[in-house]
Amino acid sequence: MAEIKSTLDIVLEKTKHLVLTPEERRAMEQREHLEKVPGMVQRFVDGAWTLDQMMEAWRSVPEPYREEARRSLLQRLLGFLSEETPLEKFLSAFRALASPADAPFVDRLERLAAEHADADRSWETRRQRLLAQLAEKGVRGDAVHVTPALDPQWQESYSASGHTLQALKAQWLAALAETAPLGSQES
Repeated sequence: MAEIKSTLDIVLEKTKHLVLTPEERRAMEQREHLEKVPGMVQRFVDGAWTLDQMMEAWRSVPEPYREEARRSLLQRLLGFLSEETPLEKFLSAFRALASPADAPFVDRLERLAAEHADADRSWETRRQRLLAQLAEKGVRGDAVHVTPALDPQWQESYSASGHTLQALKAQWLAALAETAPLGSQES
């Protein structure tokens, strides 16, 4: 009488001669480690992880894959940067992950963050002046709000810094893509 085999038994029997080549094994290990990067970044961005925790997770990636994981971390972090993002939180991560080739981009981002801080202080001064002018005209109280979104000067400054940030991101991402080993560039 014939033996009844399970599907698993049949599959194992048919594939027992198949073995991963060293290249396939390395590619599989690389993919396994790089698939962890989005979670590392998301936890950091969400505030579930500190910078130290994200860096520790990155350092736990085996040495052969660590540089590619570093580039992937930078690329993902850059993807979260926008005009509304608090740059200081990201600057600390960029400083920690930057290689010497990344230093000019980090420097430019630091200058942009300083410009943002100056613009915020400038806006606060302008806002206080506008509130004082309205008070002189008898317009005051809790319902009076002066917002930057309606100020043409603020909008122009905000738009210019947004364009600068987007250009910086594009240049840095291009530089990261150029340094990636062939066949490993993310889509």
